[in-house]
Amino acid sequence: MTSLAPKRIMAVDPGMQYLGVAILDGEELVWYAVKTFPERKVLTNMRPQVKQYLSTIFERHHPSVLAVEEPFYAQSLSSSNVCKLTEEIKTWGRWKGLQVHSYYPPTVKAFFCRDQRTKESLAEAMIERYPFLARYLTLLPWRRRYWFHVFDAVGLGLMCHKKLNRC
Repeated sequence: MTSLAPKRIMAVDPGMQYLGVAILDGEELVWYAVKTFPERKVLTNMRPQVKQYLSTIFERHHPSVLAVEEPFYAQSLSSSNVCKLTEEIKTWGRWKGLQVHSYYPPTVKAFFCRDQRTKESLAEAMIERYPFLARYLTLLPWRRRYWFHVFDAVGLGLMCHKKLNRC
């Protein structure tokens, strides 16, 4: 029999430029951020930065579950670095003793968005659940692209919570 007690989830949307992270305690959104990697996007440089960043969040929030977005779209699949970084994050999570789950972006969008399964519709679904996130849905394209990493991470974490707590 599985416990229905809320589990603290760290949800990660990996990328070579931006890393979206959200912490959920059950369905409560506890913390969220986007980490920017402004230097040259070389995996050997990023690997220790990502691990240190995630370790800091891990120590602060003590999650028991790690949810990671799998590369799916052509741009991320064609980047071996994004694929390797995703695997590194999952390995890091297992090393920290976290229960690791990974999901593809279309699965998360399908879970929350009935008709349109776009980044915008996922953002709107997350704003409906967490209205304070509305300030991040801007019309400026560069800011939108930046904050979509938070919406992706929040959706990923919330879906993971709901799937783990199904009877």
